Order: sequence, then structure tokens, then C-alpha cells
Amino acid sequence: MTDAEQRIRNAEAELAETGPLRDLADEVRSYPLKLLRRVAGLYAERNTPVPDHALRLPPYLGDTALRALVEGGYVGRTDNARAIHAYEPTEKGLALLAAADGTG
Repeated sequence: MTDAEQRIRNAEAELAETGPLRDLADEVRSYPLKLLRRVAGLYAERNTPVPDHALRLPPYLGDTALRALVEGGYVGRTDNARAIHAYEPTEKGLALLAAADGTG
């Protein structure tokens, strides 16, 4: 790493320690699990894939978290006649929830 790159990293680290950016980092870390719980809960209630409009995702963070859950294999995406997409937890996603909740 060059000296200029190290100075940039140091400045980024200092800014990251501000309260609002720490809060943002916490939300980025915790939101995907909250979203997985929401998908699993709605799926259990409805016994059918959850339409995208039922998730009420916050802009960017919600879309990114949902893409990560799909790419990671924690949530499956299907087509739905009443929504652009619908989602359901996979076995991998349910196992992760069980592990997080101490029941698995």
C-alpha cells in the first residue's frame, strides 16, 4: 500500500468513527437478518411466496439486502402473477434463522 493510500484509509477510518456512520454500519450489518426474518414470517403466515410489495423495503439498503439474500441462497425468488417477484425462505435461510435464534 502506498503512503497516499494509507493516508486515505486513515481518513476513512476516522470518519467511520462518527456516530451517524457507526449507526449506518450497524444497520447495514443487521438489516439482512431482519429482512430474512420478515420473509420467513410472512411466508409462514401466508403459506405462499411473499410478493415484493409486501416487504416495504427501504430504498437501496432493502434492495441490496434482498439481492444478497437471493445470491447467498437464503431466499428464493419466483415470478408471481400479482407482483414483479415473490420470495420464500430456503432451507439454508431457515437453518440460518434457527442458528441465530439458538433453536438449530
